[in-house]
Amino acid sequence: MASIISIEFLIDFELDYSANISVIETGGSPNSLGFWNWVNTRTFAFEVTEGVPTGIVGETTAINFKAAFDLDYPTGYTTTVTDNILEIESDTVGEDWIGFKGSDADENVLVNGVDFNVTFNNVEVVVDISNVEFALTRSPHYISTPFYFETTTKATFDLYIWSGDLTAIPEDSTYTLTKVRPTIDYEEFNTDVSKITGELIDGKPTIDLTLTTQIVDSADAEVKWLKYIVSFTDPVETIVDEEGILIATEGYGYYLEGVNPTKPANDILTNCDYRKVSRDGFIMLPFVNNGTVTSIDIQSESLEINASETITSSNNSNKAVQYLEVDVSQATTDEFITVTFQPAGDIITYEIVDECRYNPKQLLFKNKFGMYEGITFFKKSSNSIEITNDEFVNAYISSGTYSTTNHQNQTINIQGSESLSLNSGYIKETENAIYREMMLSDKIFLYENAVLIPLNIKSKSLEFKNRVNDKLVKYSIDFEYAYNLIQNV
Repeated sequence: MASIISIEFLIDFELDYSANISVIETGGSPNSLGFWNWVNTRTFAFEVTEGVPTGIVGETTAINFKAAFDLDYPTGYTTTVTDNILEIESDTVGEDWIGFKGSDADENVLVNGVDFNVTFNNVEVVVDISNVEFALTRSPHYISTPFYFETTTKATFDLYIWSGDLTAIPEDSTYTLTKVRPTIDYEEFNTDVSKITGELIDGKPTIDLTLTTQIVDSADAEVKWLKYIVSFTDPVETIVDEEGILIATEGYGYYLEGVNPTKPANDILTNCDYRKVSRDGFIMLPFVNNGTVTSIDIQSESLEINASETITSSNNSNKAVQYLEVDVSQATTDEFITVTFQPAGDIITYEIVDECRYNPKQLLFKNKFGMYEGITFFKKSSNSIEITNDEFVNAYISSGTYSTTNHQNQTINIQGSESLSLNSGYIKETENAIYREMMLSDKIFLYENAVLIPLNIKSKSLEFKNRVNDKLVKYSIDFEYAYNLIQNV
């Protein structure tokens, strides 16, 4: 399939009229194919014979422009004429049509929709879930918009944000942004779409342990499709729109990762391939379902848990990212569970811990990829309460006397908040990655008695330990419950 430009001539071009066509190749710079002038009889290259108009307006112009183009470009393009419509098809893979302009004999610019209609049919990769990149909206994600022509004055961004099927694009844009080009030497706009997209993303973890192992869809609010269409305002050139589609999640990148951070290459949305989990806990492991992963094998060492989940890709947003969830309690004596993603063979290992003295606390946090994963604190936990209040002083004088049983100094507007201090117990140094992400997470839940309880991190710093300096690695972190103790909603 090749890129095609279709030009419908609504008038017959006359002497000293002109036309220009611009193209661009992948990774290259804009290039003008030529500046054609209309003359009585073609003598030199890039001249078009005016000819005699036929009964169909614009037909002669289309026929004669085709003849001139074929002489100037005998190879590399295929041209056809139907009545007053000239189509030029590029034979070069990766070459796109980006602009067309025309002028009359007085160098007045001809108008698209009045003097001609131009349509750009550039080759587009068929968009499906397998080739859509991620936009992590807690970090900037820039749409780069180059200006190919000096005469372009502004760019308008139409952003469409939705859940559901990839092809069910809303009729109306969610946001429209117009940016005016300040000067002609301003070569491009880099527009951050993260902030306005992130406003529509706010998912909570979905936990389903009805089976020992199962694939669970993400929530509609966790993953969104983002489509952008950029159109240009130019008094001279008719310019092709630029567009694309992204998967948006509320994740982020680290500074050293550079611009537009995205998902990992192996499509497993975690940065820790070995961690500990309580025997009475569960595994919650997010992954991208884009056709790369075909199945997931889940096995404990003596096969107390032995399952394989077949993965079927879908163009629905809640299946673009899914979770593997495993009820660890079904492994009654085994000490390890390995999760293997096929066909690549990537392995995530979970060490099952039997904690005899303390009651392990399982937390779920939104990681750097904007999805939830689990972390377990095995050792001592403690709760505390902090009270806030105002004071009111009243003499309570009545009939010249007062009661000594009244509160002269009265406490009012009493409110309390509870805190939770958790200890990890000894962990492997490789688990530092998930503790870092938990400290940076904006959504954390304690999962207790099959209920999600919202938490915020109270600790403001964490000194990361390693075996070289510290021999053993463990952490104590303070949290606060993310609500007032007295219900006031």
